[in-house]
Amino acid sequence: MNDYMLEQVALLYYQNDMSQQEVAEYLNISKMNVSRMLQKAKDTKIVHTTVKLPFKEQEALARKLERLFDLEQATVVRPPTGKQAMPIRDFLGGVTAFYLMLEVPKDTVYGMGVGETVGKVVENIMPIKTQNVHVVQLMGGLATVSRGNPFSIIQETCSKLSSNGTYLTSYAIVDDAQSCERILSNDIHTNGVYDLWAACDEAYFGIGCRETGTFFAESLRNTADLESINEQGTIGDILGHCFNADGTFLKTVIEDRLVSIPVEMLRNVKKRVAISGGVEKAPAILGALRSGMITHLVTDEDTAEQIIHLQQH
Repeated sequence: MNDYMLEQVALLYYQNDMSQQEVAEYLNISKMNVSRMLQKAKDTKIVHTTVKLPFKEQEALARKLERLFDLEQATVVRPPTGKQAMPIRDFLGGVTAFYLMLEVPKDTVYGMGVGETVGKVVENIMPIKTQNVHVVQLMGGLATVSRGNPFSIIQETCSKLSSNGTYLTSYAIVDDAQSCERILSNDIHTNGVYDLWAACDEAYFGIGCRETGTFFAESLRNTADLESINEQGTIGDILGHCFNADGTFLKTVIEDRLVSIPVEMLRNVKKRVAISGGVEKAPAILGALRSGMITHLVTDEDTAEQIIHLQQH
């Protein structure tokens, strides 16, 4: 093989649109050799393959968030404007679904949260074939029937991923701690939800804030519980678990009555993906990041800039 053989094969295949068989016949070499040479051309950076994404990533902001909060990965995107503009949660849901589908789901337990943003993730997943995938609900249901309701989320996720799933047949908040424990430990109704939570490989959830969060709006609005929670300095929640601006999870009046994966069990999930955006949510997202609960964050450009500003000032 001469010094220019790799480049020649690469140009014939990629630039001249010749098939591997045509390149092999033209150069009088085997098709297997062509395949190996094309791979070597990639490995040695002779060939650089790029794909134009359907959205614009802000790499510098993403890397800064990763450094500031010790994240495994941050995805920061610029929302479309003009005629293509859409609500932030719709856009971030589509971005998250795009990346989720790049991995081939196999032998995986997915934990799905609650809320419109997570609902948009599921809405944007294309139906695909999977192997040995299970989907489990991470938090009890809300009163309304919508894409943000966990029952709807689990049902649609299972359909899209051709997988089995496990519901929690309960509201998010029940009357007392004893009722909560009975629901979570009842194998007949939940198919051993503690075991599934312990086996969870990836968790997808939004970040609620006091003013606009799905959990606060539908479960606690205008109640004595909400007043008590606010007095403790709650700034937001993850799956109903409230935290303050420092990222400390609080022992609120609802914690023992909350039908949701426990905080420490959620921490043991290897990949914990938070999808949340909108500048008004920046303080709550910052508190969630400070908690160390998030390994992967998907947010928008303006929110990322505001989070960084708040952290540095």
